[in-house]
Amino acid sequence: MLIFAAIFVADACRTAARMRAQGRLSQLHLALLNYQTVNGVLPDRDVTDSNGRSLCSWVGSILPYIEQHEIASSLDISQPWNSPSNEKSLASGKRFWDWYTEDGYFVSAFTGADAMWDANGNPRGKLADYPTNILLVATTVEDVHPLEPFSLSEKGLREILAAGHEAVYVDADRFHGSVKLDGDSIIFARNMVQ
Repeated sequence: MLIFAAIFVADACRTAARMRAQGRLSQLHLALLNYQTVNGVLPDRDVTDSNGRSLCSWVGSILPYIEQHEIASSLDISQPWNSPSNEKSLASGKRFWDWYTEDGYFVSAFTGADAMWDANGNPRGKLADYPTNILLVATTVEDVHPLEPFSLSEKGLREILAAGHEAVYVDADRFHGSVKLDGDSIIFARNMVQ
């Protein structure tokens, strides 16, 4: 009986973590939609300098749209995310960074055939024009800061799933789903509405 109770508790904890990750996906989707409404387009996947060097992820662009004004006002996106000039921003944003990665799920942009960003990190267009394209994926990725230029490739996602980790996603139309492997194919199963 004790074994069944332990299994039930473990399953409940995994389900709760997955639901919190889906909530973060919804909030980040809304921030990206608000950014698009104000600016006419989604942000690039990475903020780059004039030489094309990645300085920080798209998260740096949406901070004001997710009520993170203090972090946004102290973040210098013309410098690398972890440069000395951004130490204050990194320190002041600790609660937000913890929220972003809680429960072991890290939300990242997806770079695949059906992603909202192309292979160069440019937005394909407006969210409404690509409703089934994958916007964001939440899964286990360790030692990556939300501001660090990072995106999850099909290969990286395949490796994470093959290792037995879970993944959830949100598409451009704000539908949620689970991500599974079927042989070598990644299946985005649209199964939850937010």
